Amino acid sequence: MSSPVEEIKKRVDIVDLIGSYIRLSKAGANFKAVCPFHNEKTPSFYVSPSREIFHCFGCNAGGDVFRFVSMMEGVEFPEALSILAERAGVVLRREDPRLSGERRKLLNLILDATKYFESGLAKSGAAMDYLRTRGLKDETIKNFRLGFIPDGWDNLLNYLTQKGYKAEEVGKAGFAISSSNPNSRTKYYDRFRSRIMFPIADSSGRIVGFSGRIFNKETNEGKYINTPNTVLYDKSKILYLWDRAKNDVRKENSCVVVEGQMDALMSHQAGITNTVATSGTALGFAHTLLIKRLASKLLLAFDNDTAGETASKRAYELALDSGFEVNVIEVPEGKDPAETLALDPELWVGAIKNAKPIIAFFLDNLGKKFGGDMHKIRTEARTAVLPYVARFSSEIEKAHWVQETAKILQLKEEPLWEEIKKISASGRAGDSQAKEVKFVDVALKTRRHLVEERILGMLVWKTGTSFGVEANLKDLFSKENSTMLEAVLAGKSDFEAALSKFALEAELLYGDADDMAGEVKSLVSELERETVRAKLESLAEEIRKTEAAGEGAKLAEYLNEFQETSRKLNYLWQEANLKK
Repeated sequence: MSSPVEEIKKRVDIVDLIGSYIRLSKAGANFKAVCPFHNEKTPSFYVSPSREIFHCFGCNAGGDVFRFVSMMEGVEFPEALSILAERAGVVLRREDPRLSGERRKLLNLILDATKYFESGLAKSGAAMDYLRTRGLKDETIKNFRLGFIPDGWDNLLNYLTQKGYKAEEVGKAGFAISSSNPNSRTKYYDRFRSRIMFPIADSSGRIVGFSGRIFNKETNEGKYINTPNTVLYDKSKILYLWDRAKNDVRKENSCVVVEGQMDALMSHQAGITNTVATSGTALGFAHTLLIKRLASKLLLAFDNDTAGETASKRAYELALDSGFEVNVIEVPEGKDPAETLALDPELWVGAIKNAKPIIAFFLDNLGKKFGGDMHKIRTEARTAVLPYVARFSSEIEKAHWVQETAKILQLKEEPLWEEIKKISASGRAGDSQAKEVKFVDVALKTRRHLVEERILGMLVWKTGTSFGVEANLKDLFSKENSTMLEAVLAGKSDFEAALSKFALEAELLYGDADDMAGEVKSLVSELERETVRAKLESLAEEIRKTEAAGEGAKLAEYLNEFQETSRKLNYLWQEANLKK
């Protein structure tokens, strides 16, 4: 009987899995993408279906499906195992000690809380009626697991502690607040009271937090309050409904971003299923990084109020700095998408279809604001339009919008270019917080080690093929890689992960080569030169030491050997040049 790990690997296609997180394109027998683990413009991230591995040749990240999920979700192996088991339909034994730990227990706690909220909503006719008046269908309410918690200081806390959870654990999950009142009979009380509850899931669909909207109660608290940052939930990294939207985001190569849960829910109900919400926080760099893995186009819709305008400006800047094609959705009725959708879903569908490129949107707004007053339009454009043009990373895009802006402003392009240069020089075009992020360090390797790895890769890739050089390799390989070579030549399955990576690299580098044997012989010749070079470097170090120690006899011996080795290296170089 196969283990859960083996069974999951059989059932989970690595291409389908990784393709649900990032946009993949075909590259021969493999797939490639821009790496999700470090910033790059040219794809160096590859997925090999035959070897069931991924590898980035830019940052050296690589491994199997478990490693990918661990890195993408920021979890350890036990949790990655659980995520993939659910995806594959593999049942894991509850008593498996690898599945114990704080994160697993908190996930179970949150799941129990979700069921409690759902039960609370079913019992509250008033809360259900409110959601229906907002335009939500019963099917949507059930499908998206909305809930309700009545007023009271310890409703949820009592329910969860009766199920065996500790009050401290309820607090760690974000549901309870530590009391500061020394006279209080309890140390904790419920964070959410008399609120309609919107569950927030991570990219794998596991509920990790909540947003609660106040209902039928006067309070000094906010209209919406959210789960605070916990070990499971970080609002700066999670988008509401991303788990449901991501596949359609990838298919459409576009993502609709709105502000609130109701906006996103109503949009999904209307069939716009590539919609997500920022959920109580401004659009941040981590959000754009998440979306950028699957789409290149952003369609932004923010509330028509002061807070919405402030949020939109930050979002526009960040989206342009992140290299998105940015379009703005003009909400036709009401102040937010949810109200428009409740009025007529077709209005929202039409608004999305007619979304305008960001610069065109700004220019139209200036015309509406100032009518035919060209002087005011030109003056305002310097601060309301040109700084955004300056943020385009593509010079072609920048030139296009300079041309379009010049037409609207009835000016020549030269003064606009001068203004953009001033803006760029002042730093306003590059003040985004979207700094480069690298998650994986690249190990520095010598050229000798790289050549050895390519030879190993060729031997593994073309298993069973004799290149006629295998007998010479043992004397050439470094100590670090000699054990790996012995395993390959003996046909052993040791070092599987490293050798799979080397084989993938060999396939990518030499897949189109006409003479594989010639390529291997060329690599062996280079390795021989690198081996001699390494010996020269070692001798140089010995000469330095013996000279400093005043050991004349040894010094002469090392100098002679150094000269002989130098002659050998020159001969090898000459031989290599003759073969070219």
